[in-house]
Amino acid sequence: MLRSLSTSAVALIVGAAPALADITPAQAWENLTKYYKDFGYEVTGTVDDAGSSLTVTDAAFTFQNNPGETSITIPKISFTETGDAKVRMVLDGDMAFSATFEVPNPDAAAGTDSPDQDTATDDAADPTAEDGAAGETADADAATGTDMPTETLEMTGTILMPDNEMLMSGSPEDVLYEYTYPSIKLDMQIPMQEDDVVLPATMEFTDVKGTQRNTGADETHSTFDMVASALKITSAMDLPNQEGKFAVDLTMNGIASKGEGTAPAGEFDFGTQMAEALAAGFNFDGTLSYKDMQGTLNVEQPGTQEAPAKTVNGTFTSGASELAFAMAEEGMGYKGHSVNTNVELNISDVPFPIRYGIQETSADLMLPLTKGEEPQPFKFAYTLGGLTLDDAIWNLFDPQSQLPRDPASLTVDLSGDMLVTMDLFDPALSQPQTDANGFPVAPPVPMEPKTLQVNRVALDAVGAKADVTGELDFGDNPEQPVGKLQGNFEGINGLLDKAVAMGFVPQDQVMGVRMMMAMFAKPVEGETDKLATEIEFREGGSIFANGQQIK
Repeated sequence: MLRSLSTSAVALIVGAAPALADITPAQAWENLTKYYKDFGYEVTGTVDDAGSSLTVTDAAFTFQNNPGETSITIPKISFTETGDAKVRMVLDGDMAFSATFEVPNPDAAAGTDSPDQDTATDDAADPTAEDGAAGETADADAATGTDMPTETLEMTGTILMPDNEMLMSGSPEDVLYEYTYPSIKLDMQIPMQEDDVVLPATMEFTDVKGTQRNTGADETHSTFDMVASALKITSAMDLPNQEGKFAVDLTMNGIASKGEGTAPAGEFDFGTQMAEALAAGFNFDGTLSYKDMQGTLNVEQPGTQEAPAKTVNGTFTSGASELAFAMAEEGMGYKGHSVNTNVELNISDVPFPIRYGIQETSADLMLPLTKGEEPQPFKFAYTLGGLTLDDAIWNLFDPQSQLPRDPASLTVDLSGDMLVTMDLFDPALSQPQTDANGFPVAPPVPMEPKTLQVNRVALDAVGAKADVTGELDFGDNPEQPVGKLQGNFEGINGLLDKAVAMGFVPQDQVMGVRMMMAMFAKPVEGETDKLATEIEFREGGSIFANGQQIK
């Protein structure tokens, strides 16, 4: 729901449109409507064409979300020739948006009758059924169960863009859009399922400037570049049943976004035909960055006869950060990177502030999207570098400072191949499901791992280090992989000694712990407090550690 709404809002705000046949007001509006209709929108409005200018009143852009609907209504859109081969577009009035969406309703599911199992049993046992079809049906039924009852929620709001302006220029197959928006403000009312609560929220961009260039006739290739001085997000509300107050405030400064994408020729319903659009050439690659971020959190909870009043006050900051998203037929990728994150929480019934910092965080995820007969590559990487805890937290479990308090780090770098058994944008995957008794069940897993490369999994904390690499082949049975994992460890014995001194490991049990370690790792010759291991997974499910069978 949020994805479709945000896509609609941003597209309308930025004015993304296909290459215009001529830069005239009438053709500007005609091509704008064609663009959105090609993506499954219904576009309506009352048009007054005066030749050198054109006005559209009560313009509505509506998209069916399957199920649900997203709609943005603009009171007035004005297109005016500037006299220098350009057209100026202005959005007048407060724009209204709404989005309806369905969410699972477990309470209703619990009251439903169990589905009739006789027909399914008879069909599964029918010897005349085709083996493949019967197998697929049985697998699907077992995985997805039956549809869970849902309820419909609606998010509403307004978009305010005072003094906005966009200029369009160029040739029919090469159009440049230049826009300047002093501010873009979204006031939203977000429904919460529990207790019929509505969460108010405001997002406001300031000093927005940018360009977009669309080239091509049937297939449209777009590039864009946008900057904004700041984005401020606020939300505050009284909690239901007089349970207190909640407020959050977030500001990002120095925002920039750029990227490119291709919209293939033809019309696609992106709610149900994403796989077809990707196969036809749809793709996108973009980034969003900011220079720094600050935020606050405040929660107040009134006291009762059983418990005193409670407050939570928090602050968080971050340095430069960047998010990247890419999508094409080959797969979908997310990347993120941020530096210098710091968090502080003050909780009324905790006698000290909770503080921690992270020097660097990064993530890199790539997944295949479309169903295929052959395995497709995937990737998952995550880095947490320079994690530090305030001394007050350390002193809770290590008051004598026996453990090193150096910054900790974690690295996970995995890749491999997987078989995609369902298109990831298949609407069936987003439908809530229940079992025969009406209880929620997880959706079917549309992926089967085939190979896994452990490029590196490393942990460095409290004076100990671990580093693991390896490769596994899952074949036709993911529960019995074949391959090897190699591990190197440093400082483990020293950490165990400190754990005994601190009372975490009883003295009479330390020998058993060391014997258990010896089953999986062996000392590195000529090195102090270094261990190495090789775990081998063999055909048939047997497992060996350093040549000794453990399973």
